[in-house]
Amino acid sequence: MIKLKVYLDTSVVSHLLADDAPEQQNDTLKLWLQLKQDEYDAVVSPVVYEEIEGCDEDLGTQLLRNLNELNPTNAEETMETRILANEYLRTGILKQKSLNDCRHIAIASIYGCKYILSWNMKHFVKRRTIEMVQNINRNLGIIQPSILTPAIFIEGDDEGEDI
Repeated sequence: MIKLKVYLDTSVVSHLLADDAPEQQNDTLKLWLQLKQDEYDAVVSPVVYEEIEGCDEDLGTQLLRNLNELNPTNAEETMETRILANEYLRTGILKQKSLNDCRHIAIASIYGCKYILSWNMKHFVKRRTIEMVQNINRNLGIIQPSILTPAIFIEGDDEGEDI
């Protein structure tokens, strides 16, 4: 059985420890339980590890420990993903300061992830970003991942519906 690839950005990993956002933390814990059951292929990229390395040492260690519980697939950053991330910037999906967000989306797209999960509502999980990514990816013949919060992802699963 081929498992659906689900890309996790750094905000998802960090919300396991987000005591200041209990609802999002709870939804992330529910997601983690689903991912640990090995129903999906949890995917991360070098960008996730770079961003975790930017945390203080104790926090970074906890985040890596939590992430390693999933035994995630590590999608590589390639020339193709860099070109796609730059295309997102060039077309104005996001600004240069959000290059890492473009890298997350590009890596997930090229790697064939069906879903990108993020708590980043400022850049990722917003209608304009989703529509522009889908348009660019469609024009380039690349998979058009659905960009969702973990809450929306697990809600669809709880209902017994296909997401």
